[in-house]
Amino acid sequence: METSSLWPPRPSPSAGLSLEARLGVDTRLWAKVLFTSLYSLIFALGTAGNALSVHVVLKARAGRPGRLRYHVLSLALSALLLLLVSVPMELYNFVWFHYPWVFGDLGCRGYYFVRELCAYATVLSVASLSAERCLAVCQPLRARRLLTPRRTRRLLSLVWVASLGLALPMAVIMGQKHEVERADGEPEPASRVCTVLVSRATLQVFIQVNVLVSFVLPLALTAFLNGITVNHLMALYSQEPSWLCMSSAGCRTMPVGSCTATSPMMDGLMSSMISITISTW
Repeated sequence: METSSLWPPRPSPSAGLSLEARLGVDTRLWAKVLFTSLYSLIFALGTAGNALSVHVVLKARAGRPGRLRYHVLSLALSALLLLLVSVPMELYNFVWFHYPWVFGDLGCRGYYFVRELCAYATVLSVASLSAERCLAVCQPLRARRLLTPRRTRRLLSLVWVASLGLALPMAVIMGQKHEVERADGEPEPASRVCTVLVSRATLQVFIQVNVLVSFVLPLALTAFLNGITVNHLMALYSQEPSWLCMSSAGCRTMPVGSCTATSPMMDGLMSSMISITISTW
């Protein structure tokens, strides 16, 4: 969003100046070329990588069932949709031709709606992935019973439905308007922009809620779940297979030679738990 005015169109200060000079937007040619190169590289690599991910996941449907591929598919689709919608529009209207906005009011609202939708879908998909991984690592037997591919599909469907609802306000507060007026009081047709249509106070409240819901809460939840997962893995790693024999009281009460027999038994138990965790995940 190059410009965002929260007030009615202002009169043109000087009819002799160009529109970009009057509106204070003048991107140098070298900057346009630089941004075009960066955007093109991001678009090519991102589109190819995410399209390949979607292709591999869909092609593997007939193989061994797993839940991780649904999370990969959700993340790849959100990134691919964001690239296909955002990069062309931003290159045209925010880098090369600032005025007028040529995609109409519906295009303006849809552009920001898709951006918000993909952002919410990405962060919520990562949070759901962290939750499933935490359960699979900390409670593998319970996770094997609760976490099924069907429930994962339902969870990710709920993630996308919630993302749609959370992104709807962006389609309301954004819209097309004219930045300047002509001498006769009529809007300048060439000054159409895609900008904020609500008051400054409403915009501040929206930004605060948006940052809280789309960044702070998912980040805190993901960090908390990952911390539990890492702590559990470190505890398993530091635990000796022959932990029963490490206690002097336990060795005194156990028959001679039972401590040496406990180690293979614990090794087998640990291997079984690890295999259950891997198969569940």
